[in-house]
Order: sequence, then C-alpha cells, then structure tokens
Amino acid sequence: YSPTKKSEILEAERAKDEMRDIMSRMIGAEIRYTRLGYRVWGAPFGYMNEKIETEHGRRVVLKPYPKESKWVLKMFELRARGTLSDKEIVDELNGQGFKSRIRLHRNPRDRTKVLEKRGGVPLSEKQLERYIQTTAYAGITLNKWTQNLPVKCKFDGLISIETFNKANKGKVVLLEEN
Repeated sequence: YSPTKKSEILEAERAKDEMRDIMSRMIGAEIRYTRLGYRVWGAPFGYMNEKIETEHGRRVVLKPYPKESKWVLKMFELRARGTLSDKEIVDELNGQGFKSRIRLHRNPRDRTKVLEKRGGVPLSEKQLERYIQTTAYAGITLNKWTQNLPVKCKFDGLISIETFNKANKGKVVLLEEN
C-alpha cells in the first residue's frame, strides 16, 4: 500500500491536461499565422526560414537559399520552356551536379550523436514532379490549415505564378483574382 498513490495519479492527470492545453494554444496560433501567410514548418528545398519583425511580432518567412534556389529556378525554367521531357530535365540537372538537401538524423536521447545522414541524392522524375507542384515556389500556401484555399504568403516566391502555371501544364493551376 502506498499512501501517496492517489495524489500521484491526480498530479499525473493534471500534467496531461496542462500539456493538452499548451498544445491547443500553440497549434491554434500556428494555424492563425499560416492563414496570415507566415511559415510555421521547415523550409522546402530552395528556401530557408528567416525570422523578421512584423506587425504580428517576430514571424518566420521563407527566403531563397543560394545553394539550392538556382536548381529550383532551373527546374521551372526547363519545364516551362516545354522543349525537354521530364527524363531529359532530370538528366541535365543531375549532370550539372544536383544533390538533394542533406539532413542529419540524431539520437533522441543524445542530440550530439548523429545516427545517419539523409539526402544528398540525385534528382528523380518523381521528385521533379513534386517540386514542380509545390505552390510555395510561387509564394502561395495551400494546405489543410488554410482549408485547402490558396493564401498569398508574406514573402515573394522564387518564380512567378505565370511560370508556375506553364511548368505544371494544367495539372495544378494558380489564378490571381482580386
């Protein structure tokens, strides 16, 4: 028999409730800021996160990452031109030295230890298709937090909406109205 068992269980339940409340406040704020056009996730290939001062406080926007953004621009340029197939675009970019972003997978208990490196691989046709359909490159956010409605971001895209539409050939179309 443990005389403190009931109070320990009560304290554990209180801690769970507090964690749920904290997560609800944090996720709610992330949803609001996403709908305002700010970034709350990691940056896609070609971008990096940058914190700026705004009227909503210190918020994150995307900024072109010099080492990677040139590849994204080249992908869209070649695809929009329409003279090369996807296979030829992939071969040309890989021939010029394209490698995906390297990410480190760390030990959750000891963050100083790197378990493995992920990425650093050449471009594939499937990955090219994913990059071409990413609306963030045109400065637009579109996800479940925006109720699948396009939201103009607080940063400029790497490419214009016109170039995005040409490269996607009607699979994904962005229209600017009002």
